[in-house]
Amino acid sequence: MIYPNFRWFLSLTIILVTIMSFTDPNFSQSKQGISGTILRLSGDQMPTIDTTSLRTKPEPIKTTIWIFSGRIPAQGTNWPVAQAQKHSHLIKQISSDSQGNFFVELPSGEYTLLAQYDDNLYLNNFLGDGSYGTVQVTNGQIVNIQLINTEKAYF
Repeated sequence: MIYPNFRWFLSLTIILVTIMSFTDPNFSQSKQGISGTILRLSGDQMPTIDTTSLRTKPEPIKTTIWIFSGRIPAQGTNWPVAQAQKHSHLIKQISSDSQGNFFVELPSGEYTLLAQYDDNLYLNNFLGDGSYGTVQVTNGQIVNIQLINTEKAYF
C-alpha cells in the first residue's frame, strides 16, 4: 500500500520533471538586437516596362560592419576608416558571413551601422537632421535590416 502523501509527492515530482525537460534554459534571456544582410547593387537598375529586361541582382558581401551608438553626423556616403575608428561612439565591429548575413546582440537603443569597403565605411541612408540613418533596438525584439551599397548602380 502506497501512502497518500507519497502518492501526491510522486505525482508532483513527475509533473515538475516533465515541465523542466521542455523548458528552454535561455528562455528568460530572450535575444534582442539587429539581424541583417549586406548587399552590393551594380549596373542598370532603371525602371522599365519590358519585363524581360535583365537587371543585376544584389550580390551578398562578406565584410566588416561598424556599429556606433546614437546618431552620427554624416560625412557623405563614404567615411574614411581612419576617421571612423577614432569616433567616440564606436562600440563594436562584427563580420557578415559569405552570404552577407549578420546578427549582433545589442541593448535597447539607437544605433548607426555602416559597412566597410576597402578603406571606407559606406551608408547611403540619411535622416532629416543630416545624420546617417539609424536603427532602433527595442526590448526583446530583433530588427531586420539590409545595408545596400549602390555606388556602382545607376537608376
